Amino acid sequence: MLKKMNHLLASGFYSGHLPLAPGTWGSLLMVLLVFFFPILNNIYFISALAIGGIAIANFEEQQTGIKDDSKIVIDEMAGQLLAFYTLKTSIPVLIGGFALFRLFDITKPWLIDKVQRLPAGWGVMLDDILAGLTSLVILKIIILLI
Repeated sequence: MLKKMNHLLASGFYSGHLPLAPGTWGSLLMVLLVFFFPILNNIYFISALAIGGIAIANFEEQQTGIKDDSKIVIDEMAGQLLAFYTLKTSIPVLIGGFALFRLFDITKPWLIDKVQRLPAGWGVMLDDILAGLTSLVILKIIILLI
């Protein structure tokens, strides 16, 4: 039962099993969750998802033996949620945050690429947390300039 529950969470309620770009599906799931449940956009839930995600991703790697399996999308979900922290989750913000997060998650510039080399759940989660943080900073600058 623990293995099934862990996989359910690690795979973003199985969104990580969808074909082509599972990380994008995990990110999109979080965008939809925040749109319908804006209460999720708070530091407590983000922290729980990020810290819990380290343990969940670590356990999933131990079970499968696969380093950063593409089916694990809890990291994309946490990073995507961080991209919206403290922002009013309007449609333009959700679209902009989604696009920026996916850009940084896919291209992994500089430090984002380096932290993914950390062991197990730490490497799985921290690159997406940095991608989310970078997206948040840029999104806030764009909002200030508009």
